[in-house]
Amino acid sequence: MDKKNVIEVLSQVYDPDYIDRSVVDMGLVTEDDITISEKEIKIEYSLTASMCPFSAALGLMMKHTLEEKLKIPAKVSLKAGHYQQEKVNELLQDPKQSRELMKKLKEFGIIERCIRLKEES
Repeated sequence: MDKKNVIEVLSQVYDPDYIDRSVVDMGLVTEDDITISEKEIKIEYSLTASMCPFSAALGLMMKHTLEEKLKIPAKVSLKAGHYQQEKVNELLQDPKQSRELMKKLKEFGIIERCIRLKEES
């Protein structure tokens, strides 16, 4: 596995506000934002707007998708400088809060709309 594999997976995660553009298309994650070790993948992401209502949801969808497709733990965090960075990263690292948000994303159809996994050939 390399950074190109990670980018390919993340290109299947779409921003809820811009459902025709993936997080990769929007430049929220680049190869420079990825660190790969034997035990996990680390991703740091940015947002297009400081008041993005999906700041934590984007990180959670990336984590979920990476773990589903690559079968390796992923640690996803919002880059420094965003005013909600501490709160978002706390949510992303807390399993209980993450489960609650994921449940809401599923209930509202956001997961279905924003994660478009390609079938492997």
